[in-house]
Amino acid sequence: MSLLLRKAIKSNSTLQSLKPNNTLSLFLRQSTKPFSTETQPPPPPPPSPAQVNNDPSPTDPFLQDSATSLTYARLHGVRKHTLKTDIINLFEGSNLTLDDIRVVHNNFNYNSYAAAIKFTSRRAYDNAQRALTRAGRVYNLEKTPPTVWDAALRNSYDGKTVLLEGLPKNALDEDIERFLSGCEFVPSSIRTFVKYPDPIMSAGRKNPTTSEEKTGPNTSEEKRDSIRMAIVLFSTRNEAMNASIKKNRGFCLNNQISVRVLH
Repeated sequence: MSLLLRKAIKSNSTLQSLKPNNTLSLFLRQSTKPFSTETQPPPPPPPSPAQVNNDPSPTDPFLQDSATSLTYARLHGVRKHTLKTDIINLFEGSNLTLDDIRVVHNNFNYNSYAAAIKFTSRRAYDNAQRALTRAGRVYNLEKTPPTVWDAALRNSYDGKTVLLEGLPKNALDEDIERFLSGCEFVPSSIRTFVKYPDPIMSAGRKNPTTSEEKTGPNTSEEKRDSIRMAIVLFSTRNEAMNASIKKNRGFCLNNQISVRVLH
């Protein structure tokens, strides 16, 4: 009986040894990496926390470096006779052009008091700030949103408009055309108006001009101080500048006329 039992155990052990090793086969199938004697390069080290904080993702527009983006600013302290070329020379190194500057005028006497500037980059704006510091001028340059530039662009005269001051009260458009004879201007663009004394400037007078006095019977002082003016559009900046040079301090009827280009 024991002999038969030993033979059965021996037969079962032989069958188990003939079965394939599924675990070993699965391991060989999954191991697809070939054996090689070449030295593999080490994996790159993980970024440090400083690199993570100082190296924003280029796909995030809010984290991108804006050093090369357009920067808009307004320059305060511009005067009546300030030219665009004066501003370009002041900000030498910022690569400004005439088209990058729009002079802002007040509606009372058309004197300039500020300038809207479009810088090609934030670095150019920073260079302009450093130029102001070196020059020690009484100007103030501040950043503005693009809407300020858009408003200045809509209301800009762009150096093609001339302001005539001191016209006779009885002067007609034909008289202005004769005064500007020899210049290339747009006759239909002539617009005349009257400039009254600034209420702030006349506040120290004995009888300052007010809106009530303009319609009252006693307006002799207002009549003496009021100045008749006109703005005229020219075809180019050069034509407007030539008219200012040739016609300034000339006479229309019996009045001497001041001619100034609005930039």
